[in-house]
Amino acid sequence: MLTGTWPVRCHSNRFFGTVKADGQHPRVAGLACCDGDVVAISLVGYETSTSAVLSSLWLREAVPFLLPPEGLEWKGPRTLRRRPESYKQFSTQLATTKESHYIALPSSAHIAEGILHPPDLPKPKEEDIVAEEDATSRKPSDQSSMALPAVDRTRFVLGNWDEETPHQRAFLGHMYGMRVLFLHRDERHPEWPTIWAAELWKRGLTRKLIEPLPYALGMKAWKLAGDLQAWGRLIGEGTQDGWLPWQEDELSSLAEDGRAEPAFALAH
Repeated sequence: MLTGTWPVRCHSNRFFGTVKADGQHPRVAGLACCDGDVVAISLVGYETSTSAVLSSLWLREAVPFLLPPEGLEWKGPRTLRRRPESYKQFSTQLATTKESHYIALPSSAHIAEGILHPPDLPKPKEEDIVAEEDATSRKPSDQSSMALPAVDRTRFVLGNWDEETPHQRAFLGHMYGMRVLFLHRDERHPEWPTIWAAELWKRGLTRKLIEPLPYALGMKAWKLAGDLQAWGRLIGEGTQDGWLPWQEDELSSLAEDGRAEPAFALAH
């Protein structure tokens, strides 16, 4: 089912308008937005132009998105802004030109960043209950000072504009980054990763755990819900009903060794 290829490439023969900052107008080769925030942007222009636009975004300034003169059906945001998280940007000089190609995306769309720096797993329910009971005994001022922000586990998968799905390993890479599950390779069943990826993708779309972003140009993007409990329920149903193959003896050994959380880590 996940037949997409990589690397992700922008549309090969057109641009999608320009963005504006400090009088500079670099061209947009690709763009994906979620709720008005930039999930991925690909810019082509002179170094000073592209740098000015990205600097404005990093300073949390709204950047106008100007469509081409001939018009383009775009119901997305006309001003772009950054998500409240860190971003990665990459650039390369275009051969035989004085222009550069820049790509910027948040950490939630960067596979390696998610794998290398995953968020902490939620506390077990028993600890949550103790913490809640302890919090009720504190004074209001103490509770406000101890409050911690909720972890946003949302991630974004990018794909090519002319393909229906992303690459299989891109999808699974983001699942690892959310710490939804850990697939442990079994040489006796090399086909199992493909089965897991296909089934979780199909059923994740049905349950709205995966949603295609409607506002994308020159590429495609999907939002992965960060609800670990919902993903855990889906995986539990899959292992019980048989559409997700796994080995119970291997899972038990992982849990006993403390190397996996049984609710979210299933071996294959």
